[in-house]
Amino acid sequence: MPISVPELGDILVREGMIEPSVLIEIFVEQADAKHQLADVLLERGLISEKDLLTVMAKHLEFERFNPTQANIENEALELVPIEFARRHNVLPLDFTDDHMLVAMTYPVDVQALDHLTNFADKVGRGVKVVLALPQEISELRNVSYRKIERSKNLTNLIDQVVSEVGGVSFIEEDPDEEEATRRAEDAGIVNLVDQMIAQALQERATDIHIEPQEKALVIRYRVDGLLYDALKPPHAVYTGTISRIKILSNMDIAERRTAQDGRFSLRTGNQDVDIRVSSIPTVHGEKIVMRLLDKTNFNFSLVDLGLSKEDLDDFQRVIHQPYGMILLSGPTGSGKTTTLYSSLLELRNETLNITTVEDPVEYQMDRINQVQVNNRKDVSFANALRAFLRQDPDVIMVGEIRDGETADISIRAALTGHMVFSTIHANDAPTTATRLVSMGSEPFMTASALSLVAAQRLIRQNCPHCLTEYVPADEVMLAISDMPEISESEKTPQFVKGKGCPACKGRGYFGRVAIIEKMVMTPQLRRLVAENRPAGEVRELAVSQGMKTLKRKGIDKALQQVTTPEEILRVCLSDE
Repeated sequence: MPISVPELGDILVREGMIEPSVLIEIFVEQADAKHQLADVLLERGLISEKDLLTVMAKHLEFERFNPTQANIENEALELVPIEFARRHNVLPLDFTDDHMLVAMTYPVDVQALDHLTNFADKVGRGVKVVLALPQEISELRNVSYRKIERSKNLTNLIDQVVSEVGGVSFIEEDPDEEEATRRAEDAGIVNLVDQMIAQALQERATDIHIEPQEKALVIRYRVDGLLYDALKPPHAVYTGTISRIKILSNMDIAERRTAQDGRFSLRTGNQDVDIRVSSIPTVHGEKIVMRLLDKTNFNFSLVDLGLSKEDLDDFQRVIHQPYGMILLSGPTGSGKTTTLYSSLLELRNETLNITTVEDPVEYQMDRINQVQVNNRKDVSFANALRAFLRQDPDVIMVGEIRDGETADISIRAALTGHMVFSTIHANDAPTTATRLVSMGSEPFMTASALSLVAAQRLIRQNCPHCLTEYVPADEVMLAISDMPEISESEKTPQFVKGKGCPACKGRGYFGRVAIIEKMVMTPQLRRLVAENRPAGEVRELAVSQGMKTLKRKGIDKALQQVTTPEEILRVCLSDE
């Protein structure tokens, strides 16, 4: 039941929140105006939004809205137009058996309640109000309505394409090049591909997977390192969608039985995006994967990586040395290239000649000379490095050391007065140091060249909008009980996790942060590498000298309530 304006004024006076004389003055001034009393009180700063909600909840027994536990249904959103929701700052949430649940700040808004009642009448329900702060409503409303609008657009486009091609299954057909091109140029397909990429960017996806199945077509987005189903369109859109992407990527549209690579750029909204495309033939058709590189949000910084102060200080100290080699390891997608780019941008100035060789060049940076590997033109990592050394370089970045020849030239460059950055595939920092030797490099040269070796991972961060304290399962606590931060603590550690909310789409995580197992080379570590000792001995010495393993770095983040122990165990191997 809505609260009347005079009753609200009486309640505020009884609670001692405003003086009776002030209330009378407001009533006189607003006698002919249509402003709500609550709006006037808030505009004049006579009461806070939080206090106003507390009073109404207390005296009218309204429930307080909890945004971290919001369950917002599309059916309720579709019933209330977004223009109305914005004008009256309301948010339809869900349906019960008898009511439509709506979040409001001012249940004194009789006009809004009348309209909401009319909306709810269409589905045979009444209106039940829960109280929420304006900011809580506006944030969730923007996210919720934007999501439903994107879904509508994509659904409509898919329906349009299906109606145009008559619902033909790609399994039953093998269109010729002319037919595939015609479908790729269809307006519906063009819009569908654009909308699919735009939706992926809005959901912070890094990759789009288009996967033909026996009885379905599945489109998945990789968000914060994990894949999620985004769309399951009918088979009829397959040929046009795949053909459109291949044309954009300068691939051979007629070739469907060999793997191909390509790339293209796209502007969607206010974002400029570089898209790397890979296709491979599967038993049910071609699978496409698109890597999205948002140039608009390109702003690399070592500080923004989320490194601890100790790691940041060590990195900055080592990269500013005049020569040496910094080697990063980790699986694909662990952020190695981002860390190297961040280091180069920190070094970049008019006094240094910085040159890179990459495969591919992911981001183009001013005042840094970037070379793309091109095996057809005999531009390999090794050949490019040889050419660099005749170009008076100060800093060299090698995208990846894949063979002994590249490793040998990189080491020699580091020993002859250049700062060399590179990546290599290894599981941890000690193994990274010995990996070069196993590729054929001389142990004593490797030991002399290396300045810093690091293994990197990206871990998901807790969603800040729905944090809640919790106790991890017994098996999780057992798995981390060997960590000194846990076993030596006098108090039981307090962990938090995201419960799931519209902001994180119910996942409990939002964004990622880097953890780095950093091994700064000391004389003792150099001696072990020069003697070609096993990686286990190198690890034991590095830990005794203060190196924190990936697992320990991760547990530190969990204790700082940045992430959860479960996420650390998912990403990091045991230290045993």
